[in-house]
Amino acid sequence: NDSGDDFDGARDLDHSSTHVQTTVKAYLDFLLGDLGYAGFRYDMVKGYAPAYTKLYNENAKPTYPVGEYWDGNYSNLQTWVANTGNTSAAFDFALKYNLRDCCNANTNWGTKLSGSYLAYQNAYKRYAVTFVDNHDTYARGNDSETKYNILSANAFILAAPGTPCIFLPHWKTYKKDIKQMIYARNLARINNQSAITQIASSTNQYAMSTTGTDGKKVLVLMGSTTMPSTVTASDYFL
Repeated sequence: NDSGDDFDGARDLDHSSTHVQTTVKAYLDFLLGDLGYAGFRYDMVKGYAPAYTKLYNENAKPTYPVGEYWDGNYSNLQTWVANTGNTSAAFDFALKYNLRDCCNANTNWGTKLSGSYLAYQNAYKRYAVTFVDNHDTYARGNDSETKYNILSANAFILAAPGTPCIFLPHWKTYKKDIKQMIYARNLARINNQSAITQIASSTNQYAMSTTGTDGKKVLVLMGSTTMPSTVTASDYFL
């Protein structure tokens, strides 16, 4: 009984089987109780119905589960999260690909970054795990950021709502710079539900400020670094 897409890289389990469900639940309990896991990354979740992710999360009650729903359409990501009963986060592939396209081409900033990703959606940004690269996209040249734009892409996810996930090779190469971005995010107390104010959106620049829990803001400029004329000191946090 197949409830999702095919994938030849792993076993195709019949999640409608009570035997499979019992075994998966026992395994998740082992990870949490015996090995001390806090959460799970569910791989290739297109391979089975999201109702089963809901079933397993409601039984195991992990602190933070996230699904790899590999899809560049943010509305499909939204639908998957909703169909898990909002019990799981999802990797924001829509933002990853938008960042790749505008960073690597150095154009179309406003078109790519002004809304068509999960972390921008008010009802779903808390479920968005934002990232620049991962172990799969890094190995595929067409899916990866170029080395000249890695810091720009990381600056964006660290200034945006959602839960940012830093790729280890990026951290190792650009630790000093990325650490400063993390400090700015933490000092402004930005979290995965912080509000975005769009300041500029054009072909050559996208600018937004994100407001933390105590009212401080972080400003990010993508593309042109010319400060928009509408920006005042209250639009950013130093």
